[in-house]
Amino acid sequence: MRSVLLLRRELRYPPTVVSRTKAIFAGLVAGLLGGILMTTAMLLLAMLRVATPLVIIGDRLSVFIPPGPFLSLMGKVGGYNHLKQLGLGSTIAGQLLVATIVGAIFGSFARRNPSRISAIWTMSIFVLFPVVVFAIAMWPVLGTSYIGLPIEVARLVTLVGFAFCVFLFERTLVTGFQFLTIRKIANHDYEFTPAMGRRAFVLGAIGLTAVGGGVALARKLYRAAAFSYDGTQYKGPIVQPITPNDLFYCVTKNVIDPKINIELWHLEIGGLVQNPATWRFQDLMGFKPTTHVHQQWAGRGLDQQRDLERSSAPRFAGPGRCTFRRGASAPARCR
Repeated sequence: MRSVLLLRRELRYPPTVVSRTKAIFAGLVAGLLGGILMTTAMLLLAMLRVATPLVIIGDRLSVFIPPGPFLSLMGKVGGYNHLKQLGLGSTIAGQLLVATIVGAIFGSFARRNPSRISAIWTMSIFVLFPVVVFAIAMWPVLGTSYIGLPIEVARLVTLVGFAFCVFLFERTLVTGFQFLTIRKIANHDYEFTPAMGRRAFVLGAIGLTAVGGGVALARKLYRAAAFSYDGTQYKGPIVQPITPNDLFYCVTKNVIDPKINIELWHLEIGGLVQNPATWRFQDLMGFKPTTHVHQQWAGRGLDQQRDLERSSAPRFAGPGRCTFRRGASAPARCR
């Protein structure tokens, strides 16, 4: 029975050995297509306010650059806006390059029998391994959330999103490579003419469609990031001692601006306090508003104030102790 099943499988998927050149070419095409679809998926997740490697890789690497070289690099590229765009563009280009190279390497190893590529093997290398490396390398910024999720939940969401993207790459790579290298069978007869060129054209058309979608998403994210906007200027006769709320502005250079969900957060007072309590945002808004005026010191110069502090400070000839009264501005007694 087992021999019959194996024979049927051999008839359906006969062993095929692809030449090294064709295998590498097929791997390049499939890897590039997988990289394009993976990048497009990341851009779509970014539109849904999920943190992706396109953004957090730059955040992670920037902490290793000293302030001096960082400012020098920012000046060379024309400011922070251009530096941010360069980082995002470099990440996307590097991701596509790595995907293409990985596809070529995969093709050179899988050319002997493309129809029997082990799913466990490819899942382990192209899904499980990248997720583990990504989690370890990006752990400090893995909790990034643009919708106000708690850090632990945000880490899980980011990992799930990344796992989905690399899974999409793995499936596209394997399926695309098999599509380019396995001979089709119709009514148990082999297709007469090799279909490598036609199938590569089909994959190329799918890739161009994905590129179009990715470019559209990237343009939308670019407009939302306000890279070319530096805010309004508050000057002239309208200037007031306290800036009105409607004249405040916020300028960010994030690709995705955070949108906090206040239902997920609360203010907790605990520890060594007499009355521990927890308040939601609605509880805080329900409190009676109060006004506190902070009066700044004025009337003396800096030198006069320093001399006054020196003359009024207690002096000791040796070890001593000062006792303070509640609310007093100077020691009540020193000895």
